[in-house]
Parts: sequence; C-alpha cells; structure tokens
Amino acid sequence: MATLTTKLTLTSSTAMSDALNVSVTDILTTANPTEFSRKSIATGSAQSVIASNSSFSYVYLKNISSSNAAAWLQVKLGGDAKMRLDVGEFAIFPLYSSQAITMEAQTAACVVEYGYWTKA
Repeated sequence: MATLTTKLTLTSSTAMSDALNVSVTDILTTANPTEFSRKSIATGSAQSVIASNSSFSYVYLKNISSSNAAAWLQVKLGGDAKMRLDVGEFAIFPLYSSQAITMEAQTAACVVEYGYWTKA
C-alpha cells in the first residue's frame, strides 16, 4: 500500500463579495494497479485514456498542451461528455469502478497528463 497526499487551495479577493480562502488536505491510501503517463489526443474522435478501471480509483487529468492555447479537451466518462479542460487546467476526482475515460481534442491536438490510483 502507498499514500497520496492531495491539497487544494482556493484564494481570491475579487471572485466573491467576501474574501475566499479555503485549504483542504487529504491523505489517500492506494494500492495496485496504478498508472501515470502522457498521451497525445487528436481531434475528430474520442480516444481511450483509461479503458476501464478495475476498482474505485482516484484520477488526475491535466491538459499540458503548449502549441495552441485555444485547444481544449472534451472528457467523457462512460461515453458521456462531462468535463472540458482548457490548456493548463486539471481535475482530480474519485471514480467508481468499471468506468472508461475517453477524450477528444477540440480546435487542435492536445497532450494529456493523466494518472490513476486504486483506492485501498
């Protein structure tokens, strides 16, 4: 078993009428299988990033493209479009087992950095 430490900090003095200052940390216990990689995603058809996770997982996705700032990734969970990741944006989320993640680049090809870790 291994652990992942996640931390999210949200701060702003202009996004709301009151100042925003939220910081959350969690330590996640994980087991095999795990994966961390990068993949080029083309425009025109959805491409598999995670074919199907075998059990409840923690997933990380980031659009690391640098050649076209207007390019973005459409993220599909179980075949339905659920997220949009512009260049530089990321997502970390828990995912039920037996779910596939596919992506399709919009405007231009994109590179996604992704990882998943099985919940212990």
